[in-house]
Amino acid sequence: MNTFTTKSTPLLGRSNSSDNLHDSADAKSPSSTLTSSQDLAHNHQKVELTQLENFAVSALAPSMAVLFTNPFDTVKVRLQLQGEFVKTREPGRNGKEIVRVSEKVYKSSLDCLQKTFRHEGIRGLQKGLFPAILKESSKNIFRLGLYDPILNYMHPLSYPGEASTAPAWKRMIAGATCGAMGAISANPFELIKTRLQSHSSGGLAVGNQYAYTGTFSALRTIITTDGAMTLYRGSMISIARSMLGSAANLTTYSLIKDHARNNWGAEDGIMLDMTSSLVSAFVSVVVMNPMDVVRIRLYNRSSQSTSQTTLQSIRHILTTEGPLAFYKGFSTHFMRIGPHFTLTFVFLGMLKRHLIEGSSPSPQDVRPLHPKDDNSTSTTTPSIASTVIARREEQL
Repeated sequence: MNTFTTKSTPLLGRSNSSDNLHDSADAKSPSSTLTSSQDLAHNHQKVELTQLENFAVSALAPSMAVLFTNPFDTVKVRLQLQGEFVKTREPGRNGKEIVRVSEKVYKSSLDCLQKTFRHEGIRGLQKGLFPAILKESSKNIFRLGLYDPILNYMHPLSYPGEASTAPAWKRMIAGATCGAMGAISANPFELIKTRLQSHSSGGLAVGNQYAYTGTFSALRTIITTDGAMTLYRGSMISIARSMLGSAANLTTYSLIKDHARNNWGAEDGIMLDMTSSLVSAFVSVVVMNPMDVVRIRLYNRSSQSTSQTTLQSIRHILTTEGPLAFYKGFSTHFMRIGPHFTLTFVFLGMLKRHLIEGSSPSPQDVRPLHPKDDNSTSTTTPSIASTVIARREEQL
């Protein structure tokens, strides 16, 4: 499914009728050759990206989007961590481990946003930005970069650039597969980002606190202190979250967009990208938020705390905080995911359309072939079309 490309150009029309070849009016018209040249140029128009180009724009677009949406991600992380039961070592009593409840210092998403900005400034809201960029690029090079190729393999297109007619279940399989690969590659950066975003000082601190000075400091400390496998803590819930989230997101997005193109005659452009991505973002948040809460708790758990499996963490949240705890930070999650998906798909569509249109030759760059050029060894369809033009000129 090439949902981000322009519609394919049909082959240059040709007629075997002798009337067309001997039409003196058309042959003598100066505009006839120009029109044929323009058609030939149109026939050369690129309608698909190479896989390398597809990977590049799939990594770049979400990396650009996260520059604008990272503050909402910081707020979401802090809201999901407050109220958590945290184990710490009590000073002065032989390092005895005690359990405390992470204070509920934020009343709402807006309250968290205001307090963080007031006490930590824009740097506080943009905590974890560098690992967030690394996470988005490493994740979406698979999540977005492989979605079209996998879906097109499962449900081949009639012609390049076509709006796909693949059923929802095929789209969900393709989305879930890409989501799993993206989650595995991005998990270390996601964990580091979460710990950097949760760190605060004074009364604003929630959850476990880590005194990392940056991404490489966190990476070095985690590997030397806890081992490299700690970077993949919470990877199972992260894979499940990404599989369901990507299946919901990419299926909803592509279905809306392809349906609009196939049935409503909608043009591939920014407005269609925005509408499709915003609807898909809401569906994704509904599906992902419960797993997102569990994952954030696993990422932020101290290595000194008692180890819990994913199922134990789910049961612990359910029994201590109730079922509504799984939808903590829902509004902020959507405030982050909604604009992020919208910007990602808008940037992605713009980049792809720019590469496609920028590679198309202009009409003046295309000249008709003359009889002396017939020794060309090319056997492509455009060469056949050029030969027809040359034959028309020969009739003159």
